[in-house]
Amino acid sequence: MKSLLKFIDHKSGQPSDCGDVLDIQLSSKDLNWKGVVLEKGTSPHFYPTEVSTPYFYFALALEEDLHWEAEMPEGMSHLVTVPGDVWINPPNTPFTHKIDDPCYFVILAIEQDTLLKHCPLHVAGKSIGFLKNYNVHDNVLKGMIELFLMEVENGGKNGKEYLVSLISMLSVHYLNNYSDFADSEQDRALNSKFCDRELEIVNQFIDKHLDRQITVDDLAEEVGCSKFYFLREFKKMVGETPYQHLLNRRLDRAKTMLLSGHANIMSLALDLGFNDQSHFTRAFKKRFGTTPGKYREV
Repeated sequence: MKSLLKFIDHKSGQPSDCGDVLDIQLSSKDLNWKGVVLEKGTSPHFYPTEVSTPYFYFALALEEDLHWEAEMPEGMSHLVTVPGDVWINPPNTPFTHKIDDPCYFVILAIEQDTLLKHCPLHVAGKSIGFLKNYNVHDNVLKGMIELFLMEVENGGKNGKEYLVSLISMLSVHYLNNYSDFADSEQDRALNSKFCDRELEIVNQFIDKHLDRQITVDDLAEEVGCSKFYFLREFKKMVGETPYQHLLNRRLDRAKTMLLSGHANIMSLALDLGFNDQSHFTRAFKKRFGTTPGKYREV
């Protein structure tokens, strides 16, 4: 079955055919869910380029680890997604992916008007910023997507009121955790920019945990602010995104370790939190103009 989802070429505003490769085994198509689409399926690959959708878009990974690339502000980044991870993308927000491997997914897509209409929070007339997040580890969000999936599997037998309650619960969790709504509501007394002490805390945390995956959630929690605020204010102060800053600190540490005689490039890459040696080598060469092996020989 073909996907019902609308993918739009963000530059031209014309429909994109990137979703034609999606093979849908289960769909909410016959349930008359206005403004809501749920699909479970597979795809041999996925190559959207500057594509957006009119939905709050939640993609839950299933079955197998997925190695792929996604465009970040600093360029294409290598990602590893494990079953249970969620990708979140707001409406009309372009994305570019390169997925060469088969992927298994549940996609929940809710139109902006539908989600906000059923949100019990006071959102009317407010300008709200939403985050695009990859590899989100959120069991609450995962559980909510699975409730939508179960309702489709059951033929929508719980009716419209149950669907509205699911949208309402999801909207509250989403706005409180993946937007700047909570910041504006609580009117937090935070500085307009990070101070040197906050940056020092972030750097100390990064340096201590370079051998594992570090998320924006981790860094924001260290300095006691929301993800949205952290992303915005960090870029203002440091001049680069947290993702790029983390990558650069890993690469700077790699230079030091190579010069000190670290022999095994593969183990070095893993020790510094890279997914594999090829990802490390590409990032190192992009920044320093040479491969780790050649740099070590200088």
